[in-house]
Amino acid sequence: MNSKKSGRKTVAAEEGVGYVAPDMSKEQSQATMRIDITPAMLEQLQQAPTPGGVRLAGRSAPAHPGATGVIRIPAGPAARPQGGEEFQTLLQSIYDAVFITDPQGAIASVNVRAEQFFASTRTELCKRNVLDLLCGAERGLLDTILGSLENNRFVLIQALCRRADETMFPAEISVSRLPMGGKVHLSFFIRDITVRKEQEERLKTGYNALQNSGSGIAVADVEFALAGYVNPSMLTLLGLETVEEAYACNFRQFLKDEALAADMIEAVKAGETWTGELEMQRKEGTLFFAQASLEPNLNPDGAMTGIVISLLDVTPQRHAQQQLELTAAQLRQKNQEMEADLRLARDLQYAFLPAGYPAVATTDPARSGRLEFAHVYHPSGLVGGDFFDILAVSEHQVLVFMADVMGHGARAALVVATLRGLLEQLAKETREPGEFMTRLNAAYSRIFSSAGDLMFATACCVSFDLATGKILHANAGHPLPLVIDPDGTVRGARVAQAGLGPALGLFADARYQHVEAALVPGKRVIFYTDGLTEARNAEQQEFDVQGMQASLQAHGAEPLPALLDALVCDVMDFTGATVFEDDVCLLAVGYVGDGNKTM
Repeated sequence: MNSKKSGRKTVAAEEGVGYVAPDMSKEQSQATMRIDITPAMLEQLQQAPTPGGVRLAGRSAPAHPGATGVIRIPAGPAARPQGGEEFQTLLQSIYDAVFITDPQGAIASVNVRAEQFFASTRTELCKRNVLDLLCGAERGLLDTILGSLENNRFVLIQALCRRADETMFPAEISVSRLPMGGKVHLSFFIRDITVRKEQEERLKTGYNALQNSGSGIAVADVEFALAGYVNPSMLTLLGLETVEEAYACNFRQFLKDEALAADMIEAVKAGETWTGELEMQRKEGTLFFAQASLEPNLNPDGAMTGIVISLLDVTPQRHAQQQLELTAAQLRQKNQEMEADLRLARDLQYAFLPAGYPAVATTDPARSGRLEFAHVYHPSGLVGGDFFDILAVSEHQVLVFMADVMGHGARAALVVATLRGLLEQLAKETREPGEFMTRLNAAYSRIFSSAGDLMFATACCVSFDLATGKILHANAGHPLPLVIDPDGTVRGARVAQAGLGPALGLFADARYQHVEAALVPGKRVIFYTDGLTEARNAEQQEFDVQGMQASLQAHGAEPLPALLDALVCDVMDFTGATVFEDDVCLLAVGYVGDGNKTM
């Protein structure tokens, strides 16, 4: 075939297999020509062992039309081992698989390693052409090799080799001329590079992982000069354009607090890993925060050669944390202000409670006597929605008012303050509980109708009049009081249906009536809110009205303050708690006298 040697370009190769030999100068003679016919050997190994086209010098040549496998070149008669005894001894001692062929590739001799590599006997191998062993090899390959060997001592080939069982392995093949017996032969030294290729792939995978990592990774010397490796993420973090630019920098210059460098180097030199958050500055001056990890870079002997630096940009998280801390500080401030307001509201609410009890008595011989009072107040929080008041409308008559506002906290306290203001005004206008509650409900509904949410309250208003000996009771959805009769009997107050009305705020036009009962010496009336009766134990059982009656029955003869304290203790023993879950308000009114006329 034609070849153009003067230009050091193998024309036949260009035309036959698509290979272009590089230009060779005289000074390059006796050098090595490289041919790669397997650019993706590992990928091919993972696929079925089907030969493809030849790859030479970075270009793929199509197979001949109709070709479905390796193009086999007919081999001549099986050759006997060539060379003398010393040659054969040397041949068999070579670690690589060795094939001696004629210029057409017919195998003349092989060594033991060749038999092992290709799982064939010498006799079988010497019946074949060397191109039969190379996946994808075409006729033009031998012409390319021979042309290259005219100006080079060796030709190196990367190829996939096929064993007798059709399995393949990547190989590096060195081809050279071998004058022997007055004829020119070719020697093929074939080395299995499976392990090397696997290692290369692992290194490639690791390198790609470093290059594609979202963390900035760099290798510096022991003084923090960036000299070993810098991945793209590190360039971005430091505000650098190229690796060359990075290699002219020292990691110290990017630290906001350069004094940290000494501590980090000391830790790494001691064989430790330094971790922490760093405030850093890019080349152009912008600040960022990074979670840093610095480890010693050791050579195979265990000696430290540098420092491996890993940075993760945590600026968004840091800003978010700073915002959270700011928000938390603002919330703490707001909570402190709110708690202060609630404490003030609590103090005001306690101020709404009677500072003392009015002196209510009569000297009428028929009804001589006096009223005595006692109360217990336990808000569930800083501010509660339960309250009571005792309004003296004359020297012998009082209006007792108790309410339970829906909810707790500041809203309930606002309603309590509003109700407290209305009570004093209405007490100047009327002494009758029914009329009192009717007017109170109208004013209450008018005030809170625009509040958006329904703000209702249960309440009761009871008049104790020593002059008439009557108890007048009007109720707005509030629990009925318990009565301890002079004989010690504990019962619920008997209130006719006429005396029962809806809670305040439900119906603006509701009208309330009162019912009468006799006020006799020794009678005690206990007003309460539902926080006491609805108190629950561990089994979620309520203390309920029956529990109150039992407690009052057991302690009914005690003075009013002791009676209420005993009742609260019984509730606490029942629940096993030290605080109430709901507001609790208790008020006891007792008539002490020697009057003998009753109504």
